[in-house]
Amino acid sequence: MNIKNVLIALLVCFAANPAIFAIALHPLNKTKCKKVFLNRTFTSIATDNLNGLTIDNTFSMFLDDRGHIFGKMSHKPKNEPQTDTGVYTLTNDGTFYITWKHWDGAKELCGHIFDTKNAYISVDCNNVFHTVFMKEASQIGNKLK
Repeated sequence: MNIKNVLIALLVCFAANPAIFAIALHPLNKTKCKKVFLNRTFTSIATDNLNGLTIDNTFSMFLDDRGHIFGKMSHKPKNEPQTDTGVYTLTNDGTFYITWKHWDGAKELCGHIFDTKNAYISVDCNNVFHTVFMKEASQIGNKLK
């Protein structure tokens, strides 16, 4: 059997029963977001989305319990500072709003956090992927100072 026939057979299987491979991710609500992220430092994988551009950089963030966020890129992005601070709010359904002092043109960002077995996925309110925070990479306290 050649590779073309194998691919056709796989496509037929996927088309016949796409639910086999479908998963449903649900955003974290406000209570869960606070439990997971408050007073912890999270570091992303080496891909992030800044100003609509994908950058090859890790991003670390810390959320305090007073609505402040602290962030740092492992490498200074072009035309952006390496570190920034801002404010965040969470709605009951878990939608987060972040306004950085410098990053993203100091515009308010909106998004959701999705929970997987080993990571948290950040997606903005337009369903654009931003980054992934591996659960094992989180640390208690503000490690950005």
